[in-house]
Amino acid sequence: ITDAVLAVTYLCNSRCIMCNIWQIKDLPTMKTEDYLKLPATLKDINISGGEPFLRPDLPKVIENIVKACPKASIIISTNGFSTDLIISKMKEIIKIKPDIGVSVSIDGVGEKHFEVRGIPQGFEKDLETLRKLREIGVRKLRIGFTAGDYNIEHLSKMYDLTRELKVEMTLAAVHNSENYFQIMTNKITRQEKFEREFNYLIKRELKTFNPKRWLRAYFAYGLLCFIKNHKRVLPSYCGINSLYIDPDGWVFPTDVSTRRMGNIKDFNSLTELLASETARKVQQGTDPAHWMVCTARVAIRKHAFEVIGWILKMKFLLFFSHPAQPTPPGTNKNV
Repeated sequence: ITDAVLAVTYLCNSRCIMCNIWQIKDLPTMKTEDYLKLPATLKDINISGGEPFLRPDLPKVIENIVKACPKASIIISTNGFSTDLIISKMKEIIKIKPDIGVSVSIDGVGEKHFEVRGIPQGFEKDLETLRKLREIGVRKLRIGFTAGDYNIEHLSKMYDLTRELKVEMTLAAVHNSENYFQIMTNKITRQEKFEREFNYLIKRELKTFNPKRWLRAYFAYGLLCFIKNHKRVLPSYCGINSLYIDPDGWVFPTDVSTRRMGNIKDFNSLTELLASETARKVQQGTDPAHWMVCTARVAIRKHAFEVIGWILKMKFLLFFSHPAQPTPPGTNKNV
């Protein structure tokens, strides 16, 4: 296992239209010492929620994760609304792991963000949180944008904002999940607008001299293909090389899965859990289609030559033609 999403609480102070986590009433959480059971093989960890900063002992959770996985890159995903609380806890956390990152979810400029997240002045609050995080020395800052029919026109605006603020941008599209998002009604129907907005980002990322941003362009390409065809451009390794752990310790192949591999509280280590008969059976099954950073990163690593080939091809097209039009497999129409 190299990648994990850890939802440390389902408490949430957002009222998002694409997610019903905030409606969950039963909110169990596992003990901080249970995070010591994580394997040292983890390379990338996303601390998620709910809203992670609403967990009072979050610094201790991070401390134990760092002890168990000293080489892992860790990022905390937050809605960014509780600025003072976030800054207070991050002052403790950066003493534990100075290179930890924070991703603030912003799904549109101005009032659009309020429409999506349901928090008045949410856009302004998030910008203030980003500013103060930078002031206290958080070096790895991101804006996370989740695209849906309701805000797709704001993708290019948010991309331009990240360039202005000099922060990274992570991209997602609405998914359904009975287990995690607690919603099954998310749909994407405005494909032409998705194509236009995604290509804006893809082209600009490929024009840079930063290999990390080229990989983001490929991820966006894969997400656009998933939206159009509901298929992954690369295989899934969820449950084998990546997984999701909910606040109560239940382990799933991914956050869109409902198939439990076991509860980490019942084992001496996550490695022991994954060796169990139940976990092995789950690994052999399948989950709903998905393409998210946490589920795509491993596949991109494993299929590096294919990804590099796509990058080189698209950069060649960008150089010799304008604009380059990446075409998802299974379609005849340029994206």
